[in-house]
Amino acid sequence: MPGPIGEKNVSYPFLNRFSTKTLRQLLQEDFASKEPSTPESDTFITCVAEVVARREAANPNIPRFDVEAGWKNFLKGYCPEGPDAAGALAADITRMAAQWTHLQGGEQEDQPET
Repeated sequence: MPGPIGEKNVSYPFLNRFSTKTLRQLLQEDFASKEPSTPESDTFITCVAEVVARREAANPNIPRFDVEAGWKNFLKGYCPEGPDAAGALAADITRMAAQWTHLQGGEQEDQPET
């Protein structure tokens, strides 16, 4: 999973010496921190997440998340109105994502007006 600094973590090679548990702790502490992020801290945390993700991808004992099953579970538990409501939810999410992209200065795809 290459990221902003690449496959070998050339900016932070020392991260490979930490245990996965320690790296996860760093991620949790960053998430809970009240300190504002900086581009440097964002890059560092991204590198930490990449090391964890590579280790987890290489470990066959870690179960993979089944997106389809997760979506069905979401529909059953959090969207009990049925598939029609799920379609409306998906349309809303698509519309909001397009609006966000537009607000960020990106290209906005043609979206039907609701």
